[in-house]
Amino acid sequence: MRFFDTNVLVYAQDDSDPRKRAIAIDLITHALEVNHDGVISTQVLQEFCNTMYKKTKRTKREIDAMLDGFVELLAIDVTIDLVRRAMYVKEEYGIQFYDALIVATADKLGCTEIVSEDLNDEQVYCGMAVVNPFKKR
Repeated sequence: MRFFDTNVLVYAQDDSDPRKRAIAIDLITHALEVNHDGVISTQVLQEFCNTMYKKTKRTKREIDAMLDGFVELLAIDVTIDLVRRAMYVKEEYGIQFYDALIVATADKLGCTEIVSEDLNDEQVYCGMAVVNPFKKR
């Protein structure tokens, strides 16, 4: 399974960078329709809404409609146990807490990959590789 970080969802809805938007849409579509292997958490949805409000100035109605496209990806709610695990991950890897929560959640779901622009490309956390699909290679 592949865990999608917030930036993938944001780019799929943001017109400001057509290249990144196309990549994000392709990743999400492929995960939903072909591999059935993409997952997110409630944290990702919360961060998505906050970013869309702040970055794109979208309305509540627009953001609400966007959420419908991510329902099939939602796999897990953030729990107190995940928050505790994130504290361990933060200390173990020296990363920001909210990034550690992404790692802890992906690990709990048994993911093999974290798709993110925010974490270090090719870094391995808890046995999961980070892939930055937006990095120009």
